[in-house]
Amino acid sequence: YKTRALVIATGAMGRPPTFKNEDVYLGKGVSYCATCDGAFYRDSEVAVFGNNMEAIEEAAFLTKFAKTVHWITSQDPKFETDEHAADLLATPNVKHWSQTRMLSVEGDGEGVTGVKIRKKGAEEETLEVEGVFIYVAGSKPITDFLTGGQVTMQDDGGVAVDDEMCTNVPGVFAIGDIRNTPFKQVVVAASDGCIAAMAIDRYLKGRKTVRVDWIHQ
Repeated sequence: YKTRALVIATGAMGRPPTFKNEDVYLGKGVSYCATCDGAFYRDSEVAVFGNNMEAIEEAAFLTKFAKTVHWITSQDPKFETDEHAADLLATPNVKHWSQTRMLSVEGDGEGVTGVKIRKKGAEEETLEVEGVFIYVAGSKPITDFLTGGQVTMQDDGGVAVDDEMCTNVPGVFAIGDIRNTPFKQVVVAASDGCIAAMAIDRYLKGRKTVRVDWIHQ
């Protein structure tokens, strides 16, 4: 096939389930997006598993809604280099479970009722929570078909684009999670698509600038 313009929008591939029953309760209390689902857990007990920046930011967002945010980390955060973790733990409704493994998601068939954990040197116990937000690294942009080296990639594995979603190859654009943007929201991907569409219109018609709806004088 031949085309004058191409949009790459293959997204990112999620990781396989890490914890027992994680897949069973996905959408029934298990979530990977606090920004999307946090408001459903107003005045509830929730757990956040993860020791990366995404987990910290999402846990901080959940503090606006949840009664208690149980932040579970398998290792201690590096407070001397990560002020974000320190800020999170300074929030009154955050309880930190450090050096703790999450073993499984517990539920009653209808939804999440808790998570089974084991703190280092202690026995297993169950935290009663209604929501579990899991942030384990593993989701990667689907770029395995871009093996020829023509399209420039970022160090984090995403496709590199400019402000108009254009790659280094003229006429080739990339939008959505394949860019590995930290803002993994549907509205962001849709915005990428709109920007790319306007840029493609400019590109195909040979204009120097995009056609806009209004101009501020």
